Amino acid sequence: MPKREKAVLQGKRERTLKFKKLRIKRRNVFILAVAMFIANVAFGMAFPYLSVYMQYLGATMFMVGLLSVAFNLTSTVFQYPFGWLSDATRNRKGFIAFGTASIGLFYLMMAMVSAPLQVLILRTLQGVFGSAMMPAHSALISELSTRAGSIFGLFNSIENAGYMVGNFVGSVVVKYLGIRNLFVISGLLLFLSAGIVLLIRERPAGRRSLIGMILVQEGRESWRATVRSSAFRKLMRGHMGLFYLTVFLVMVASGQFYSVSSIYFKEVFGEWSVGVLFGIESLAAALTGYFLGRLIDKYGAKKFYLTAIAGYALAFVLYALVRNVWLAFGVAFLSGIKWILTINSTSAYVAQKVAVSERAQGMGLLNGMMSLGWVVGPLIGGYLSGISFQLNFFSTVVPLSIAFVLALRLPE
Repeated sequence: MPKREKAVLQGKRERTLKFKKLRIKRRNVFILAVAMFIANVAFGMAFPYLSVYMQYLGATMFMVGLLSVAFNLTSTVFQYPFGWLSDATRNRKGFIAFGTASIGLFYLMMAMVSAPLQVLILRTLQGVFGSAMMPAHSALISELSTRAGSIFGLFNSIENAGYMVGNFVGSVVVKYLGIRNLFVISGLLLFLSAGIVLLIRERPAGRRSLIGMILVQEGRESWRATVRSSAFRKLMRGHMGLFYLTVFLVMVASGQFYSVSSIYFKEVFGEWSVGVLFGIESLAAALTGYFLGRLIDKYGAKKFYLTAIAGYALAFVLYALVRNVWLAFGVAFLSGIKWILTINSTSAYVAQKVAVSERAQGMGLLNGMMSLGWVVGPLIGGYLSGISFQLNFFSTVVPLSIAFVLALRLPE
C-alpha cells in the first residue's frame, strides 16, 4: 500500500478514535449528571430535616450538634484513604456507587429507629462509608474536561438544582407523609442513583497493584494501618497546605451556622420555612453555577474564592439580623451564590494545581478539610447557640476573616 494511502487511513483511524472517545465522554457526562441530580434530590430531602428529626426523637441541642460532628469526623478520616484507593485502582464509578448506596442504606435505617442515639450512630457510619463517594466524584468530573471551572460549574448547577428540588419536595413529604417516610424515599432514590452511576464507561488504564498499599505495623500502643507512597505530605506543604487551611477555617464558620440553622429557621419563621430557605439557596446555586464556573476559567479561581469567603461573612451576619421571612429569602439567595462560588473555585483550584495521578487524593483532602471544619464548627455553634443564635452567627466572622487574610497569600 502506498505511503499516502497509509497516511490517509491512519488519519481516518485517529479521527474515528477521537470521535469515539468524545462520544463516550459526553455519554459519561450525561449519565453522571442524571445520577447526581437524583442523588442530590435525596440529599436535599433528608439533610435539612436531620436536626428536626433528632429533636422529634427527644435529642438535646448538644446531641443535635454531635450529629454533624460525628458524620464529619468520620468523613474527614476516611475521605483521603478512599481517594487514594480510587487513584490506585483507577476506579471512579465503583467508589461513587458504593458511597451513594451506603448513604441511602443508612437513611433507610434511620426511618426505623426510636431514639436519637441510634440516629447518631447511623449518621456516624454514614460518614465512614459515604466518604467513598466524594473524592472519586470530584476526580471523575475533573477528568471529563480540561476546563475545570466550567465542568465543575456545570455539575454544581445540576446538583444544586437536584438539591433544590429535594428541599421543596421534602417539605411536602414531611407535611403529608411524615418525617420517617422522608428518609425512606431518600434512601430509595440513592439506590437508584448508584445503579445509574454503574452505567458509566471508564477508560481502561493500567492499574497499580494494591499489594503493599497498606502495611500493618506494630505500634507501642496499638496496631495501626499506614498508607505508603501517598501524596499526602506533598499536598499539605507550601501553598496547597495554606489553601487547605483556609478551606478548613471557612468550613468551621459554615459548621457553626448550618448545624443549627434548621432549628433557627423553624423557631423564627416556622417549620415550613426550613425546606423553602434551603431550596432558595440551592436555586441560587443552580442558576449561577455554570456561569460562575466559566468566569473562574477566565479570571482565575483565587479571586472568586476570596469573594466567596466575604460572601459567607455577609450572609451569616444578615441571617442574624433579618426577622422578615421575605428578606430571609433574599439572604438565602445570596447564601446560595457564596456556596457555589466556594465549591466551584476550590474544586477548580485543586484541579489546576494537582497532577491527574493524584487528583482524587487532592479532592479527597479538599473534602476532608471541609468535613474537618464541620467537626469543629458544630461544637462551637452548638455551644454558642445555647447562649444566643445571634452570638453564634456574628462569631463566624472571626474564622472567616482569618481565612480571607491567609487566602490573599495564595498564588493565582
